[in-house]
Amino acid sequence: MDENLRNEIAAFRFGLIAQVVQRKLNAGEKYNLLKEIAAQRYSIPGSEKTTISLRSLERYLKNYEKDGFDALKPQKREKKGSLQYVDHSILKRAVELRKELPSRSVEQVIRILELEERVPVGVLKTRTLSRYFQEQGWSKRDIYRAVKKEFQHFEHAAPNDCWQADTQHALYLPDPNHSGRRKKAYLIAIIDDYSRRIMHAEFFFEERYPRLERCVQKAVLKYGVPHLFFCDNGSVYSAKQFKVICARMGTKLIHASPYSPESKGKVEKFFQYVDSSFTGEANLLINQGKLTTLKSLNEYLRSWLDAYDHRVHRGTGQTPKKRYEAKQEEQRFLSPEELKEIFLWEEDRSVRKTAVIELEGNLYDVDSSLRGKKIIVRYNPFDLSYVQVWKDDLRYPDAKPAELRNQSHSKLHEPYDEKSSPTAVSDYLDRLKKQQDEEKRKQLGTTSFVQWKEKSRGRSEC
Repeated sequence: MDENLRNEIAAFRFGLIAQVVQRKLNAGEKYNLLKEIAAQRYSIPGSEKTTISLRSLERYLKNYEKDGFDALKPQKREKKGSLQYVDHSILKRAVELRKELPSRSVEQVIRILELEERVPVGVLKTRTLSRYFQEQGWSKRDIYRAVKKEFQHFEHAAPNDCWQADTQHALYLPDPNHSGRRKKAYLIAIIDDYSRRIMHAEFFFEERYPRLERCVQKAVLKYGVPHLFFCDNGSVYSAKQFKVICARMGTKLIHASPYSPESKGKVEKFFQYVDSSFTGEANLLINQGKLTTLKSLNEYLRSWLDAYDHRVHRGTGQTPKKRYEAKQEEQRFLSPEELKEIFLWEEDRSVRKTAVIELEGNLYDVDSSLRGKKIIVRYNPFDLSYVQVWKDDLRYPDAKPAELRNQSHSKLHEPYDEKSSPTAVSDYLDRLKKQQDEEKRKQLGTTSFVQWKEKSRGRSEC
């Protein structure tokens, strides 16, 4: 079993016991809750089973409480069966046949392969091909499984009980690499379900996983760890690395049902407010040539969010800031050292006979006992000089850079000019930024500003 699947299974197991881990329960309450969890059906990674026994849940809970996330990974076992002896081209053709007609059974796929004379009759076993489809995400369960309503539309009881996140295609800025062209800017926002406070929001030129990870890391550093993280099924939010990160933090990751924006109502409502109160003003600046960089756009966004944080929310009757800060007793923070380990990226690597591995064009020396073996590397994508080496859940001495051509991961690079800044103008966003700076300098409260905003713009409908 490869490391990615082991991590996925561990994340799934944590999702099962998360609500038990995150609550203070006596023995009887814990037992009853585990019975409820065992009574449900699930889509289990790497398995055709749909149920989890009570005994298994108790074992997961015991292992997690003793040794944390890594204890939820299944034990490594030697591969059995004939899959390793099946030609890769045959397996590739089998997947093509399943994609062509998902309703085909494993037996039908094997029969077609035999008729095409790609494999002798009786050589490829049903169990072997079925396991391969499971590993590749092409089992019938993967294709046809019904998406369950894991999230009900209601307000959570406290800050950090649940964060919602989504991405909006918002604005077009001047393209820093092509004069005269514009480039789409994406807004990633994370909102606290209870208070409607924005945990973090930021514009990017790309909708890629590292951007989401950056937002989550900043939010967790500032506000602590959420119990639930609720998002859609986009590729950014479905990344295997993100599932593992959430599980390592002790956060249950839940994805919304496809085509159901109402399930993410709070963050969707926030985006509507962004459209009505921010986007138009920002577009004016862009069209006038006074807002030209991603850096300056995010500066204006932060000022706008500061005002949003102090406005009375129509849905709650309180400002997001006051509502969040009124109930902070159950916040859970992680130390910078813990977060550093949690947010390390993880990949498989094969060690050369010279005890060297390659990562992002860089060469590293590793322990000589690992020659010719497969290992796991864990590294900080922002600093490739630091690379951990793991083998069979044991940590070896860190890899030593032998040839460091790239200091950071290629997926992190973003084309915008950090030094550029917009010209000061007499418009709404500029006045708002100046107002915020002046208030901070005078060290005054926010009451007068909120009153001024209420008179000029009315209450937020977010």
